Amino acid sequence: MSQQKEQTYFIHLKKIWEGFTASFKNEITKASYQSDVIEFLDFTEKDFTEITDNDVKQYFEYLQKKVFEKNLAPSTMAKKIRELNSLSNYILENRQYLEISESYQNHFSAYTKLVEERSKQANSVPVEDIDKLLIAAKEDYQAYCIITLLYRIGLSSTEIIKLKLKDMNIYENGAYLNVPGRRKAVYVPEDVYKIMNLYLQYRSDESEYFFFNSRGNALNAMYISRMMKKYTLKAGIHGYSAESLRNSCIYTMASYRLNDAEIAEEMNITEGPVKRYRNINYIDDQSRGIRNMVKIKVELPED
Repeated sequence: MSQQKEQTYFIHLKKIWEGFTASFKNEITKASYQSDVIEFLDFTEKDFTEITDNDVKQYFEYLQKKVFEKNLAPSTMAKKIRELNSLSNYILENRQYLEISESYQNHFSAYTKLVEERSKQANSVPVEDIDKLLIAAKEDYQAYCIITLLYRIGLSSTEIIKLKLKDMNIYENGAYLNVPGRRKAVYVPEDVYKIMNLYLQYRSDESEYFFFNSRGNALNAMYISRMMKKYTLKAGIHGYSAESLRNSCIYTMASYRLNDAEIAEEMNITEGPVKRYRNINYIDDQSRGIRNMVKIKVELPED
């Protein structure tokens, strides 16, 4: 966009822009929004208050094409649409004060959920690739168990390496992990418990950590990163990160219509040497209910 065009469009937007950005906490956020608005105005060559549904549709398709050609990340596309929707919604809600026509509409709102959903899906790992990854790691019980915790429980690498044997407890209504740094215990679905228990049966060390190195010390995050690289390469799939597997857990929960608040709380938050609490009826039934809504299971590694 020429400097003259840019100035013209922002003269028209001046009153709107000042009110819209008044609550922004820093200049970086403001600059991000401004850059994306300028890009959109350059694409349409129209005043923002005069855009049509077809303008937004064409811009959306333009961004989609860039994503398809791998010139734009799905999450970046989502950010752009989200920011433009936010500005358009501000205009809609304040159109009387801003002296904007009553016919003004927010044409971005229909696209926000669509791009957010696609962004989450694009940043997760396809089920068929997870199957290949698990098959590749089936002879390494520690790796198989870590992959399962990333994908089925949604633990982060940092949480996994801090886990100790004492953090897993058995109650009348199932197994729970007291994940370091989380307020609530996390329910362990039956399929995950079987895999964790199998791993414990083959542990050859008496380390207090659930996962450990050759010296019996806690793993570090780089170990999990290298593990993912090793087994994605062996599986012949994209080099997914541990964070991608965790994103898959979030995406799967969302697919089963769990609400955002439930997912947010749940995600942040064994036999043998594992301590048991047989005299307690239940603990944290909410976590158990949430986890049991997800029907996807991970099978034990085949011999």
